[in-house]
Amino acid sequence: MEYIYFMAPVLTFAMTAAITPGPNNIILSTNAVNYGFKKTVPLMMGVFFGFLSILTLCLLGIGELYQSFPAIAAIVKTVATCFLVYLSFRIFFSSSFSDGGNSKKFSFMDIYFFQIINPKAMTVSMSSSAVFIQNKFSYQIEFTLIFICFVISTSTSAIAWAAIGHSFRKYLNDKKKIIMFNRIMAILLLSSISFIIL
Repeated sequence: MEYIYFMAPVLTFAMTAAITPGPNNIILSTNAVNYGFKKTVPLMMGVFFGFLSILTLCLLGIGELYQSFPAIAAIVKTVATCFLVYLSFRIFFSSSFSDGGNSKKFSFMDIYFFQIINPKAMTVSMSSSAVFIQNKFSYQIEFTLIFICFVISTSTSAIAWAAIGHSFRKYLNDKKKIIMFNRIMAILLLSSISFIIL
C-alpha cells in the first residue's frame, strides 16, 4: 500500500507530461496520418526506449551534470532547435500520403536519438529525478517505481497519439486536406521550440 501512495503522484505527473502535446506526440500523430498506425510502431518504440533511456540516466545522476555545465546545456539546446526546425520543414512540405518507398520515413534510430536533445524529455526526466527520489524507500525501489510509472505513461501516450493520427486518415482523403494538416502540425512542432527557449 505504501508503494501505491508513492506511485500515485509520480504516475499523475508522468501521465500529464506524456499525454500533453510535445515534439514526440506531434511526430507520432503526423507519421500515423501519413503512413498509418502499423508503420508508426517503430517510431513509438523509439520514443519509448529513447525516453526511458534518458530517464534512467537522469535517475542515475547524469541530469545533475547537465545542469552543472551550462555550455553542454547550450549545445544541446542549439542542436535541438536546429533539429526541430528541420523536422518542421520536412513535415510542412509533405504534400500527400506516402505509402510508397520513394520518401524517406523517420526511423526508430532517428526518434531514439532525438530523445537526447528533446527538451521536453530532458525537462521531465530531470524533474522526476529531483522531485521523486525522496529516500522513503531504498534507492533501488524508488528507481523501479518511478520507472514503472513512466513505462505506463510513455506507452499509453505513444499509442494514443498514433491512434489519433491514424483515425484522421479517412478524413484527410485528398491532397489539399493532407497539405493543410501537415502544415498545421509543422507549425505546432515549430512552436515546441518555446520549450527550449523559455
